[in-house]
Amino acid sequence: MKNVSSLTDLHNPHNLTCWVGVGTGGDWTLMVPLGRRFEVTYISLQFCQQGELPDSLSISILKSMDHGRSWSPLQFYSTDCPGKFGHPSRTSAPSRHQETEPFCSDPRPLQRHRGGLVLAFSTLDGRPSSPDFDYSPVLQDWVTATDIKVVFHSHQSKQLKDEFGRDLQVGGRCKCNGHASRCRRDAQGRAVCQCEHHTAGPDCDVCQPFYCDRPWQRATPNQPHPCISCECNGHSSKCRFSMEVFQQSGRRSGGVCLKCRHHTAGRHCQYCQNGYTRDHGKPMTHRQACRPCQCHPMGAVGRWCNQTSGQCLCRDGVTGVRCNRCAPGYQQGRSPIRPCLRIQEVVPTTPVYQPQYSIAEECNSYCQPSQVKVKMNLETYCLKDYVLKVQVRGMERSGPWWQFSVWVQTVFRVGESRVRRGQQALWVPDRDLGCGCPALQVGRTFLLIGGEDGQSWGPEDSRLVADRSSLALPWREHWSPKLRGFRGQDRRGRCPIDPQGIPLVPLPTGAPTRSSPLHT
Repeated sequence: MKNVSSLTDLHNPHNLTCWVGVGTGGDWTLMVPLGRRFEVTYISLQFCQQGELPDSLSISILKSMDHGRSWSPLQFYSTDCPGKFGHPSRTSAPSRHQETEPFCSDPRPLQRHRGGLVLAFSTLDGRPSSPDFDYSPVLQDWVTATDIKVVFHSHQSKQLKDEFGRDLQVGGRCKCNGHASRCRRDAQGRAVCQCEHHTAGPDCDVCQPFYCDRPWQRATPNQPHPCISCECNGHSSKCRFSMEVFQQSGRRSGGVCLKCRHHTAGRHCQYCQNGYTRDHGKPMTHRQACRPCQCHPMGAVGRWCNQTSGQCLCRDGVTGVRCNRCAPGYQQGRSPIRPCLRIQEVVPTTPVYQPQYSIAEECNSYCQPSQVKVKMNLETYCLKDYVLKVQVRGMERSGPWWQFSVWVQTVFRVGESRVRRGQQALWVPDRDLGCGCPALQVGRTFLLIGGEDGQSWGPEDSRLVADRSSLALPWREHWSPKLRGFRGQDRRGRCPIDPQGIPLVPLPTGAPTRSSPLHT
């Protein structure tokens, strides 16, 4: 027999056949592809010879776990193991640490079966962990194979060259990692594990989708180690496993829900997303467990609320869960920035004449420059401490100041300031914000223009300030080219310049002025 493939020999005890080897003087190989991964328990080779095998007989039995791309030895047979294979002659492993090493032994004497000699190899004989095979992943992997190869090494026996073997048997079970009690043939004739315990894959070696709250494990007779579904409160049908989360939970749960629905968020879709709060009249598994925040548009800072209580973030002097009424000691005003004003206490004194004025009149005289329009050319641009495009993301009160969290998108002019792109804290005096100079709103984008005195840092030296001398204009995209032009001239050393400026927006036809207003 030489270079023969796809050979099928029907086992018929009434018509015994033998393989015939070609006498080339070299090794010849018999390979058996199993088609999938099996846990091989025995390999049996029956010879045609009636008498004893020659002393020069040497055989190697190898396995592949990757369909023939690589091979590793399972067993050697020789009358001279050290000389032929470099292994001592032995039939058992001295310790568990060496139980996955191949043995080498003398193939003689052989058993007889129906008049022929039989060489029988058990993969588990002599292995210390074999009584606990179902609990030994190391031994389970060692007997796993997709292909078996038997190599008959060169010999001088004429009898073996002409007539050698007649039957090769490989016994084992499908590699299902303990998660299947059956292995059946599919429509293509391939052996397929009937996976249980919410496992999947050819060898039941992965968890089914959405059953990845714990890492996959092999099953044992005492513990099936099933795959556990993720806990997403019914708001998601997708999740992933995170080893980091699993370790942090004390190795109890590692599932992370993906694409939470019904306005939920979190690892388990267990809380409401921004802008929504819990409806405690419904369980967390309900589709309407989260309802929108009902923050008052003027009394609340933004549209977000506490995800548990629904409490909105109120402006100074405003109270209520929705921030919809003035706090004690405050009365309603007309400013959208400061809708509730403190009621001034009046101490009885000798009557004197006091001029009548309103909060609006006081703010109009206090705020400089006008917050409605601004004239800017290159000369006035160069005098500003900063010119920034910012997005306002949040605000909170801090004593006599308001701290705004802003994202600086573009720096057109920096002057003496040290502002850079990215997250910044912007500080605004309480009185200035109450009068709307500058008029900032959370969630909107502004062109922020610093004052001309270069004192735009406080309440500490490292903090950016916008006060009544600053401007906050709702951003218009068509301003960008002109502002970039100013910035380019500034970088080329054109600041300061002669009062003949370049307008930020096109001048009206026939306009005699040197700069045009920047309208909000």
